[in-house]
Amino acid sequence: MTTLACILEREFPICHLRLRGTLSLATVPQLRATGLKAFADQPDLVLIDVSGLEVEDDVTLTAFPALVHQGSADNVSVMLYGVRPALAVQLDRIVVARQVPTFETREQALAAHARWPAPTRAQIDLAPDRDATALARDLVDRCCERWGVRHVADDAALVVTELVANAVQHARTGSTVVVTLRERYLHVAVRDRSSRRPRRITADNELESGRGLLIVDGVATSWGVIDTVGGKVVWATLRLRRGR
Repeated sequence: MTTLACILEREFPICHLRLRGTLSLATVPQLRATGLKAFADQPDLVLIDVSGLEVEDDVTLTAFPALVHQGSADNVSVMLYGVRPALAVQLDRIVVARQVPTFETREQALAAHARWPAPTRAQIDLAPDRDATALARDLVDRCCERWGVRHVADDAALVVTELVANAVQHARTGSTVVVTLRERYLHVAVRDRSSRRPRRITADNELESGRGLLIVDGVATSWGVIDTVGGKVVWATLRLRRGR
C-alpha cells in the first residue's frame, strides 16, 4: 500500500508543505485535506516541497492545479519547488506545469513570489504596554477606511484589541500586528514572543483570564494559533459582508 507524508510547517505568512512518499489515487485526498488546512491559516503563500515525492499515476498530479484554484479563491498563492527532472516531465506531459508555478529550489520560488503583487497589508510593532491596544485599534481603523471596508471596522477593532491585550497581559512581550485585506476576508494577526498558548474560558476556569477569546470566537469568522520559532501567531478573519 502506498503512503504519503504531508508535513505542514507554518512560518507566517508562509506555509511550507513537505511531501514525502507516493502520490496515488489513495493518497490524493490526504494531499487535498492538508492543503485546505494550510489555506485555513490565510497565509500569503503555500510552498510545496515535492523533492521527496514519487508519482504513481500522472492523473494524480491534477491535484496541484486544484489546490492552485482553491488558493486563488482564498487569495493564497501556491508554488511547487524541488521539482526533479522526471517529475518535470510528468507535469509537462499533462500540462500541469502551465497551471502551477514550479521551481527547482525554494530560493527561486521565494524570489518569484517576492516579485508578485502582494495583498494589501499593513503592520505595526508594539511594546507590551497600555498604549498597545489603542495603537492597534488605530491601525485597524485606518486600514478599514483606506481599503473601503469600513463596515467591518468595529468588529476588527474589537478583535485586535483582545488579541493584543492577550499578548500584553499574558505573553508579556512585544508584538507585531499585521492587517491584510484579501478578496473575501480581513485578516488580523498578532505575533508575540511567548510559546504560552491562549485558552478559552470554561466553567472550570471561569475565574482565569480568557474572556477575550470568547469575544473573538463570537465576532470573528474564524481564528486560530500558529506556533512559530520563538513564539506564536494568533490570527482571526472577518468575512467582508455587510451585516452579521
